[in-house]
Amino acid sequence: MKKQWSTIKEGIIQRKKVIMTVSAASVLLFGGAAGTAVYAVNKGNLSEDEAVKMISEKLGGEVTQFEKDWDQPMTYEMTVKTKEGYQDVNVDAEKGEILSREMEDGDDEDMSTQQAVETAKVSRDQAEKIALKAVDGQVTDMELDSESGTLVYELEIKKGLKEYDVVVDATTGKVLKNQLDD
Repeated sequence: MKKQWSTIKEGIIQRKKVIMTVSAASVLLFGGAAGTAVYAVNKGNLSEDEAVKMISEKLGGEVTQFEKDWDQPMTYEMTVKTKEGYQDVNVDAEKGEILSREMEDGDDEDMSTQQAVETAKVSRDQAEKIALKAVDGQVTDMELDSESGTLVYELEIKKGLKEYDVVVDATTGKVLKNQLDD
């Protein structure tokens, strides 16, 4: 009986060792994969703050709109207020090079960027905070736009594997839309 008990005990210990080894290997494997993915996404990229500072200094103006375009190559799309007017600028997110630069045309039927920024009573930072209260996640895209005559911030927020579209009124700060993106 003692011998049987000893054999059973050894089997249990052996199984525990196998389970612990497999568990440890899984944690290391998945942790390493996640770290590699984060590194690959951020490798060599300018941070948003670095890009805004660099473009502000280079063009001698203030960045009034900022959007990250995740396509390859990843770019930052900005609107910059300078002495000459508003410019739309695309910047390579890895190298910091200006890829394109275009003066905004003030003759559009839609509200110009200058009018939009001056009309908005809610700042970009305020709109982002309001949207993140509605959906706790990470803002991946943000634009100031005119929708049916109402000035709004349109935000895309990633929460886990899901993405939400959130629209914040740029005058009142009210969330007008909070919807799971299909």
